Amino acid sequence: MNWPLTWIFILIVAWFFAAGVQRPEKMYQFPFLASVMTLGFIIPQLPSLANDPFLPSGAYVKAMLMAILCLLMLRWGWSETARPIPFSDQTFSHRKLLIAAAFLSVIGAYFYFLLSRLPGEISIGVQMTGMPVVYLFFARLLTYGLAIALLCFVRRPTLAGALIIGFDLIFYFDRIIVTGKRAEALELLLMILLAVWFNRRWVIPRAAMIAGILVGTLAMTSMSDYRQITRAHSGVVLDEVLEIDVVGNFEETLKEGGLEMRNAVQRIDEIDRRLEFDYGKFHWNKLVFTFVPAQLLGTSFKEGLMLNTPKPERSYQPLTGTTETGFVDAFASFWYFGALKFFILSYLVCRIWKAAIAGGTTAQLVYMMSIVPAMHAISHQTDWVVQVWIHMALFLVPVLAFARFRGVALPPRIARARMPAPLRS
Repeated sequence: MNWPLTWIFILIVAWFFAAGVQRPEKMYQFPFLASVMTLGFIIPQLPSLANDPFLPSGAYVKAMLMAILCLLMLRWGWSETARPIPFSDQTFSHRKLLIAAAFLSVIGAYFYFLLSRLPGEISIGVQMTGMPVVYLFFARLLTYGLAIALLCFVRRPTLAGALIIGFDLIFYFDRIIVTGKRAEALELLLMILLAVWFNRRWVIPRAAMIAGILVGTLAMTSMSDYRQITRAHSGVVLDEVLEIDVVGNFEETLKEGGLEMRNAVQRIDEIDRRLEFDYGKFHWNKLVFTFVPAQLLGTSFKEGLMLNTPKPERSYQPLTGTTETGFVDAFASFWYFGALKFFILSYLVCRIWKAAIAGGTTAQLVYMMSIVPAMHAISHQTDWVVQVWIHMALFLVPVLAFARFRGVALPPRIARARMPAPLRS
């Protein structure tokens, strides 16, 4: 059953991918982008695992059944007839949005700078704790500033917008190049493409998109080598980077398999044998971990908020820096029924997309910030996008409230003459 299920999984991914390529605007929708993540991150790891005689009997079949269910639920949740989320009907001052973008960018840049001063061994390719987590929490504000500036600039190019974007890109490129952050690189690319699509309806050529996906798939298997270099030197050493055998690493992944899907196979098999589930407590614990500061409230208080969840067997020792995929946390919550997490996620993201293409600035910002965490439900965990939404509610909502267009109602002709063209929510 290993290979038949593997081919079914690959055909589902190919279906998502082909649908996006046939209609270019679909290339910015969740099912296509989920297929891109699966193609680059999951599929290269499967051939070796499907042929591995040392895996527990039936373990690979269980993992592939769960993966297939998750993808089907994801597609079911994305509907062309879905109604947009009714974001409040607001208009925004272009000038105030740029002020807000500059404010967020400066704060975020400060914390990005603090992150960049940390030694590589505690900030690159490791699970950060303590103050680095605080820095990263507030550094996210720079992303919001960049997204707002991009929307403003695409709609009405100004020098102020260009300066804010240029300022933000300095820190973004530092984060991408020095720490080898794939998520930030992908997020930056999609923010630019989506800002242009929402306001100009320009779509990247199919050939360029496919070429980028192939290059990204090839390079993804070498990111661990890249991060080892930057971690050791706290920066990029070009001579060592050029020595990375990109093709050899990709071939090795096909031959030996990847650690992430191996983790997923082992964990899903273990959970299925024990039938001990967390019933969604995983998500609460992740929210506590992210939003309750132990530095202010104390470690004991933070741990007291955590709910007890089943622990992996002691024999399970994943390599630091590897993931288990979102298939695992979905399975760990509700067995195979946990695939419904992907349905709910896709349904919500689809409704945000509908509101965004209707022209709402708020919806466009939310989709730009949500799509990469949603894609990481495939490769990492299903909770990332929920954390992003809460973070946006804390920091982006007050900023948008500041930028709302307020004024005394004027006759339409006078209003058009006096008011700067607002951005609609």
